[in-house]
Amino acid sequence: MIIRGFLFLPLFVSALLAGCSSAPEKVPVPPVPVAAEGKGWWYAAFRFDWPKQRPPAWHRDVMVAHRIIRPVLAAHRGQIDLWRVHRRAARDGAGHRFSFIFRASAAQAARIYADIRANPYLAAWRRAGWIREVHYDDVSRIKRPNIEDTSDPGWPPIIQQTWPAYIMGVSEMWLDLVCRLGDEYAGKDAKEEPYLKVSRILDRLWRDNARHAFLHHLNAIYGYQPFLTRY
Repeated sequence: MIIRGFLFLPLFVSALLAGCSSAPEKVPVPPVPVAAEGKGWWYAAFRFDWPKQRPPAWHRDVMVAHRIIRPVLAAHRGQIDLWRVHRRAARDGAGHRFSFIFRASAAQAARIYADIRANPYLAAWRRAGWIREVHYDDVSRIKRPNIEDTSDPGWPPIIQQTWPAYIMGVSEMWLDLVCRLGDEYAGKDAKEEPYLKVSRILDRLWRDNARHAFLHHLNAIYGYQPFLTRY
């Protein structure tokens, strides 16, 4: 069962917050062997701390998108064919995870992973315990070479093959909203409190505008035809 909601912000000791108030310098990352040629799909998946009996801290997805994914795209967008973000929280082995999923060469994936590993905000948030771990794919081989390899296998093949372009546009709009609000409210430090406000504003924007700005216009593209739905 997917659990939705906001994490009640825990009280952290002042020393912890002080340690995360500014970002450290990047740490050099050594190169790793990569597959020789071809392109495929790659994941960078951030798993967050999620204490029992508490809702997931959805605002931390927003933090990662603003401080880690935006600079990756700014630096590497020309070498990425397709990309998207994925948010999920379930009481299973994966827990609360935010994923950046992109299609590129193995060599490009290695460069992107190196930038993520060296990101000063990531280092600060891992020290704080907010991010428990980050998963990176093995760049020595391409496991997902096909366009449809990260789509739902239950969909018709033609949907699997065309859906990545759709969800990239959705992700791009969401990230743009995140970054505009993050730039306004979060400043440049590594604290998480401002992102609680950013996340609440995003929720209100979705609540108040999804019916027309998002769903109505998506329906219009398909000629206002009826569809089956469940939530």
